[in-house]
Amino acid sequence: MRQLLGIIAIVLAVSGCHRTSPQSPSQRSSGTPQSDSTLIALMEVNRRMASEADKLLLHMADSLTRTTGVVYAQMSCGGWKSKRTPEERDKAMYAKTPGRQEKWRVRIKTFHLDGRLATDTESEYAVRRYELPIVVEEAIEDMHSGEHTTVLSPWYCAYGVHGNDFIAPYENVIIEVILGECTFAPFPDK
Repeated sequence: MRQLLGIIAIVLAVSGCHRTSPQSPSQRSSGTPQSDSTLIALMEVNRRMASEADKLLLHMADSLTRTTGVVYAQMSCGGWKSKRTPEERDKAMYAKTPGRQEKWRVRIKTFHLDGRLATDTESEYAVRRYELPIVVEEAIEDMHSGEHTTVLSPWYCAYGVHGNDFIAPYENVIIEVILGECTFAPFPDK
């Protein structure tokens, strides 16, 4: 009897000491990864909407150039920025441009594509800190103090899929940017 109990104890000890293998995630259990069809569908919808926004703003930039004479150039982020006239270029040649770690006073007027004013804000912003929509950040990079520009912005460069209180999600907008004075420079000019 003692031998039988000893054998049972040894068998239980050995069988209880083996390590259980970790569970596999559910998408790996079948051996082939499953894709998230909802995510893929949303990405495709966003890609199509971005393409439509690009076509619309290209048409709008061409139309504005023909009717007003103001030339628009496409920015690397996808927006369209009004180009300076020769007079504006000469005037701005000696003005200060934004530098890293500087704070500037910036006025941003955002319009719906039908011309209605959506927002009009003026505040102090740290340039190149992405406190502003990406299209505004890129527009400010080569602007000079006191200069203004108009930007035709697709939704993905401005207020995105969420919008805000005044701008609907996925809404293309016109942004007027006026660059004021530098309010803080960590390395002042000598």
